[in-house]
Amino acid sequence: MNELINNLRKFNRKERFFLVGTALGNEKFEMADSFKSALQKTLTSMNQEIPSTAFVAMDYHLDWIYASLYLSTNPIKTVNVRDPKLITANQEDVDLLVAFPDNYDSAKTHLILCECKAESSWTNKQVLSKAERLRNIFGEHGDVFSEIAIPHFVLISPKKPNRLNLTKVPHLMKPDGDIPWMNLEIPKDLQKVTRCDRKGKNSKDGTYWKVDKTSIR
Repeated sequence: MNELINNLRKFNRKERFFLVGTALGNEKFEMADSFKSALQKTLTSMNQEIPSTAFVAMDYHLDWIYASLYLSTNPIKTVNVRDPKLITANQEDVDLLVAFPDNYDSAKTHLILCECKAESSWTNKQVLSKAERLRNIFGEHGDVFSEIAIPHFVLISPKKPNRLNLTKVPHLMKPDGDIPWMNLEIPKDLQKVTRCDRKGKNSKDGTYWKVDKTSIR
């Protein structure tokens, strides 16, 4: 395991990761071949196969990604000067992180940052917030840590987003002019609990509740 992936592994302390891995008998969080193949086809700008041994983590904080990159390229210190644009001390994350060494240069690591939506759709505000964080960490073209990291970004959802304004999104997120998108299959008969009034009208302060069908947007 290379130094960057080793640092990423050490920061990966989400209890959900260990619970899900143990519950499903997949402690290493290895990707299914079908998912790996779909992700591979989505990232058309990546010129190599994703290995089955890739490091995979869920709900991975962006602070941890920056810290892993920094520790892999700087002398270890007891304390480090904090840039609030890089270490924000909030829990903004990526839904799924996939990392593996480059086939042609083992000193470099591919970092695939996956954002997922199932029912709701992305808003420009959400995408721009993530875009600004990634620009601060990796730079406009993803080359701030180019000696050790090659970042990729993917949106995953049942429907491809078509109303996003990408003018302020860094090039690293849209290498071919658009953000790579991967289809997510989910059941069609999902439902939700909705607060309402006694006549069934939706109300966030409602003292009644009902069951609604979900809608994919």
